[in-house]
Amino acid sequence: MAKFIFKANDRVLSFCDCVGEPAMSTGQLDCPWCGCGWLIACSKCSRSFTFAEVRETEIPLAELGRRETQARGVTAVTEEEIAEWADGMAEALDPFDVGDVVVYLDGSYWTVDSTSIEFTGYFAHHKFDRLPHAEALADATRLNAILGDRNYWIERERPDRE
Repeated sequence: MAKFIFKANDRVLSFCDCVGEPAMSTGQLDCPWCGCGWLIACSKCSRSFTFAEVRETEIPLAELGRRETQARGVTAVTEEEIAEWADGMAEALDPFDVGDVVVYLDGSYWTVDSTSIEFTGYFAHHKFDRLPHAEALADATRLNAILGDRNYWIERERPDRE
């Protein structure tokens, strides 16, 4: 059995109508404000949602990696690269317990109730007392107002990205 993330629910923001489907790993581009830097994509329909649940799965991570490459239309991938992806996903999910609800932000997964977050992601440096994803549970507009704002990302962009 392996741990992986699956769509948890449709709360706050969800473009995906699928139920209980595995997620995809990050597909973050250079426009994280579009949602690719703070939402999670479904492996079945490729649409995004906010919350994922860590679950045990009998599907080997390498198989989930193969499925993801197909869903993304990637054809030139080796078994070694898929194995590296599987190892990376296992490492990324290792800190979480089965049943944890997680969110994605700029290269990292966090439990939705994480506090005092400060890190440098793929694109920017972030500092939050509480994740915008969690704040959005009380006020859904907060998530897009913060993380969907291009200026938020540009003002915090990593200096080595210039």
